[in-house]
Amino acid sequence: MYIFINKYRNKSSNLIVKIILKFVAMNDNIFIKKHFKKSCITIFCLYVILASLLFFSCEPVPTIPPEPEDSTETEEAAEEYVPEDTQAVEEEMPAQEETPEGDVVEDETEKEAEEQTGGEEITINVYYSDPMAEYLVPESRIISSENKYVDALHELMKKPVDETLTPLMPDTTTVNSVTVEDGNAKVDLSQEFLDDRFVSDTVDILLLYSIVNTLTQFPEVNSVTLYIDGEKLDILGQLDVKDPVFRRSDLIKDG
Repeated sequence: MYIFINKYRNKSSNLIVKIILKFVAMNDNIFIKKHFKKSCITIFCLYVILASLLFFSCEPVPTIPPEPEDSTETEEAAEEYVPEDTQAVEEEMPAQEETPEGDVVEDETEKEAEEQTGGEEITINVYYSDPMAEYLVPESRIISSENKYVDALHELMKKPVDETLTPLMPDTTTVNSVTVEDGNAKVDLSQEFLDDRFVSDTVDILLLYSIVNTLTQFPEVNSVTLYIDGEKLDILGQLDVKDPVFRRSDLIKDG
């Protein structure tokens, strides 16, 4: 379009100039001579007007930029859109309820656990042999009051804290039962108690009284009678144990 207009302007200019020169060359024309100046001015004005019209009519049409979308509406649309997977997860996850009384609930749980496991804990002494196998040496243990007799005998089978001491009751022994009647504890043990013990007259004495002294520390127990798999034990090595055996504090080493 611009190339066509420029060509049109050049042709018009050339045509006007030719007309002016033609009029100038005609010296013999009296009318032209008189009105030459006026004709030139008129033609020049027409040229300017024509050029102006052509110039302004060729201005490019301005393009109107598109109006930006409202950012507020876009943000609202983004907030409203939630992926389906996220909604499903939110529906599956239950809301966690805060319990301001969490400490109280925990305390109640601990009490219930204590009741299930026997509740109160007590401290007792269990007895091991000294390095010379002459005396019994006590060590403290914490057990449950629910099955205190059986638990006390199980502690006797464990290794002592003091490595210089020696456990007397074989750890292969099974405690079948312990029942207390009229102050006498009937202790029923498995055959391994006899088979796996260290055979010695002195050790048998310490073994017997490690059991008796451990159980008679409970106020309701005064004596002990031994049974092997339900049958009453009368002889332990060279010891007569057919009668109830009572506590011997003289075998306990002081300090």
